[in-house]
Amino acid sequence: MALLNYARKYHQAAEIVFDKVGNDPGLTPVLNFLYFHTVELLLKSYLRAHGREPWGHKINELNDEASQLGLKIPGDLWGLKNITSLLESGNEDMEFRYFSLESGSEPDLTWTRRVVGELLHVVMPFVESTCHNSAPRLAKLVMKFSEPTPKV
Repeated sequence: MALLNYARKYHQAAEIVFDKVGNDPGLTPVLNFLYFHTVELLLKSYLRAHGREPWGHKINELNDEASQLGLKIPGDLWGLKNITSLLESGNEDMEFRYFSLESGSEPDLTWTRRVVGELLHVVMPFVESTCHNSAPRLAKLVMKFSEPTPKV
């Protein structure tokens, strides 16, 4: 569930940015990074729900493994496969996070947004149904500290 919950957060952040700026070319790498990470976490949560222990950031391989276990977006023949391939090649050497002079390819943001949203709607109920059958466990504790206020 932790992976799914993080996927939801990255997807929500991508949707907020997309709704505010749309296809602003300057923010394309940022949105691609958010969608890439959403896909990675969704695929990993799906695989974990099947008892697998996925590792790494190769979303194309994660998608292949999840597809072999039955993951499908209804009515989608090649969209998810194309999106994972294009996002992975576009993120070669972490290019969504760091500037690079290397030429490459990436999917159209509107297409990416649609397919990632559909993936979320397929993975979410499956993972939730498998996780609610077991007792919840505390994953970690995070303590937040505010900036100290100086005494006057």
